[in-house]
Amino acid sequence: MNKSRFVMTLALATVAGTTLALPPFVGDFQKTYKVPAGSALAKANCATCHIGMTPKLNPYGQDLKKAMATLKTKKLTADVLKKIEKLDSDKDGVKNGVEIKKGTLPGDPKSK
Repeated sequence: MNKSRFVMTLALATVAGTTLALPPFVGDFQKTYKVPAGSALAKANCATCHIGMTPKLNPYGQDLKKAMATLKTKKLTADVLKKIEKLDSDKDGVKNGVEIKKGTLPGDPKSK
């Protein structure tokens, strides 16, 4: 393999690895709740808290942000997550903690 082809392959592998990496919050969330594999919640990744792949937060993400501010932390912790389990962020009649256990999305009223 010539040098330019090697450099190109290395660059593509680096970009691919970077795009597949999930932000730390997603990992912290999944670690805390042991999200059921294959569930809507497991597939959502960033959309658990965000509207699609945008920086805009859905109702669950907004409640997490408020809880983080109340607890004066910039890090997502189990304490922050537990603080909003009894809320119904998306107002669908199902509490966040119940939705998470079921593998549904606590920030999406269509997912119960």
